[in-house]
Amino acid sequence: MLESVERHTSGRVLKRAAILDAALVVFARDGYADAGMGVIAREAMVAKPTVYNHFADKEALFVAVLERYATTANEKVLNVIDGLDTAPDDVRTELERVAYALVDCIRKDEGVAVMRLQLTEEARFTELIEQQRDVNRKRTIDALAGKLAQLALGGYLDLDDAGRAARHLLALVSDEALMASGHGNRIVADEVVDRSVRDGVDTFLAAFAPR
Repeated sequence: MLESVERHTSGRVLKRAAILDAALVVFARDGYADAGMGVIAREAMVAKPTVYNHFADKEALFVAVLERYATTANEKVLNVIDGLDTAPDDVRTELERVAYALVDCIRKDEGVAVMRLQLTEEARFTELIEQQRDVNRKRTIDALAGKLAQLALGGYLDLDDAGRAARHLLALVSDEALMASGHGNRIVADEVVDRSVRDGVDTFLAAFAPR
């Protein structure tokens, strides 16, 4: 009996995950207004009533999608920052490595899909999307500021305000790629990312390298 219940619970969890995965794809591709629950069900390879067994309506599904994938996308960003070496052989090389990885987080997989949804559906889900952006940006800035402060303590950087330096670095390495992508609507060529990262890190170090 217990084994049967566990199988049922596991199956339900897997179906919910499949629905969320499919919904992210369909919402990002078709937009909220044009995304159909039947299309999402087919993408998830479940029956349409199964979708409604998990989510009351399309709005509830959309909110669940944003809540799940905005969080997972931000966790990828935080993992990249956590891997920044605070005692590198060469600080420029290390900052470029991390910057490439951070830009990849917002131009690939769920990162780009979430960014597209937040941009296109902000008017409809203003409060939810603004809250997600604020929370995730604060977490990102705080994490990066902590790493930059450690680099400063090691003599690799000269900072008065680590939070300001973190905001500058993120903007410098990512803004060109974001603009080129139309905030998630176009594929960005690798050479655009290369130039954005190299130039961004150069500008950052011109301002914050030790004198």
